Amino acid sequence: MKGAEAYVNDQWHSSGLAHLPQGTQSHAITLHFVVPRAEQSTGLLDHICEVAQRHIRQAYPGREVSHRPVVGSVVGDGTGDGVQFVFHVSPERA
Repeated sequence: MKGAEAYVNDQWHSSGLAHLPQGTQSHAITLHFVVPRAEQSTGLLDHICEVAQRHIRQAYPGREVSHRPVVGSVVGDGTGDGVQFVFHVSPERA
């Protein structure tokens, strides 16, 4: 079974991490990872979220980054293997 770091690294471009929005305003960021249903566990999904959040914080230094609760198999792509992670980045302080 792959670990969270591997999922994030392997899906860097396809998840949306490679194309984060720019600007000083607040951002809503939705990342999409493909995690086979058979491998989805609360612990793995939470860890993928933590790894992704760490990378988002690095992209927006000094800004608050929060996330919605993690839910597996929510993407309507017909496979049940897609997981969406939704983050909120606060606006840049003046």
